[in-house]
Amino acid sequence: MLPESRRPAIEPADVFDNRPGDYLQHSDDEIEGFKARLNERLAPVGSQFTGEGVNEDWEVGDTLAQWWRPNFETFMYPFLPGHVTRPKECKKLYFLQLPKKKVLSVPKNMKLLAVPLFELYDNTARYGPQLSAIPHLLSRYNFEFVDENDNVVAVTPGHQASNGVHPKSKVLAGGEDTANGQDIGMDEFAPGDQE
Repeated sequence: MLPESRRPAIEPADVFDNRPGDYLQHSDDEIEGFKARLNERLAPVGSQFTGEGVNEDWEVGDTLAQWWRPNFETFMYPFLPGHVTRPKECKKLYFLQLPKKKVLSVPKNMKLLAVPLFELYDNTARYGPQLSAIPHLLSRYNFEFVDENDNVVAVTPGHQASNGVHPKSKVLAGGEDTANGQDIGMDEFAPGDQE
């Protein structure tokens, strides 16, 4: 397709994504090394988040996936092929939560891009097989959304709220009542209610 000027328009491809990750040496403890890299990459420069005793705040959860690079090609497998005795790389994806006391810091020459899970889902062409698998990997979890007072505000579908409480669902964008920029709450739905 040509624009109105009848000259081909070249749109540059997306610039390299810089995800907060790093390599560890074989002698490094995996979880402690991961926490140290998180503090180096995501903490504000010159803040109280650098130095001794800051690693305890990170809550590193389950290992969601392991991707193996059997040789020096770019493709990685979600399993270690049987014929490979010395893989070149193992990339791990962890489940972690940002603690309340932590602050994310983005360098001035970069920008933080939040990608919704529905865009990652089945979008291997744009995000690659590792990132597009994240919705599948997270589907085994039920998430609770809490406010600043640790009250459960919403839960993901299929999860029963504790103590018989039925949290409200919140619409965070869209709708005619969001013109003033405020979030709107929907009516509570008890299990079995129909719209």
